[in-house]
Amino acid sequence: MGKVQALRYFGRELVLFRTEDRNANVLDAHCPHVGAHLGHGGKILGNTLQCPFHGWRFSGDGLCVNVPYSDKIPASARTRSWPVHEVNGQIMVYHHPSGCAPQWRVPELPEYGSSDWTAFKEGHHWVIRTHVQELGENGMDSAHFPFLHSQQTQRMRTDGVEIDGPVLTHRTFQYYNVFGLAKLLVPQVKGPLDVTLYGLGYAVNRTCVDAKLKLSYTFAFFFTPVDEEHTEIHCMLAMRKLAMPFANALLLRKAITEGKRTIDQDVPIWENKIYRDRPGLCEGDGPIMQYRKWAAQFYAAR
Repeated sequence: MGKVQALRYFGRELVLFRTEDRNANVLDAHCPHVGAHLGHGGKILGNTLQCPFHGWRFSGDGLCVNVPYSDKIPASARTRSWPVHEVNGQIMVYHHPSGCAPQWRVPELPEYGSSDWTAFKEGHHWVIRTHVQELGENGMDSAHFPFLHSQQTQRMRTDGVEIDGPVLTHRTFQYYNVFGLAKLLVPQVKGPLDVTLYGLGYAVNRTCVDAKLKLSYTFAFFFTPVDEEHTEIHCMLAMRKLAMPFANALLLRKAITEGKRTIDQDVPIWENKIYRDRPGLCEGDGPIMQYRKWAAQFYAAR
């Protein structure tokens, strides 16, 4: 509580703040009075955010509730409030192209807070010149994994696609490359990898790697449009605990490093590719068109 943070997402200036009642709130950032930015010098007073310019105070729903020098509050004294949902240690903001109320919510991760799993460790952060839809499509593009990410993936197959409204799961089975002396100990490393998308802004990758010792990981990715040309990625990772705490730390660090390497390989592709409405797909490319048909629900009807 007490910290006011200026943000820029969805092509808009926003302000994030947590009031005395512990609720997180996100508002359009500019005061409706004369346009001061509430995120630069604004202060938390009880359950309100005070404008740094004239002291007008706003509740979490964007309404002005106090003008310090006037008993009459203008009817227009309000700013847009964004729907917020706190889950899995994250503050999620719901964006609808037509401004509609939330129609679904991101669920709690069963791994989050579980005694069988490590705490989620924050991974890396990117701001990429690409459209948010490209990021989810990457998890459907089966053919690029063993080619672009050959340091990790030897081959893979699609085992199925499941769609339930705003949720899509791509179930795959991966065969991983083994290098160096590890080949003498483990001739083959393989296991399932499920990519579950919740809308266009959130992806959860669950993998179980069988390398004589079974390793289970859950990677959560957050894709947030900054504007029409840029998307921000945050990620966090947890793994099912092994009996040796030092091994958990080492394996988590290794997985985060490999995750960063994989996305770093994708970045120059994303930033320089064009979008083809009718791609020339062939067998083995993965469920790209199923994904695109599913993704269409998140755009305003034309």
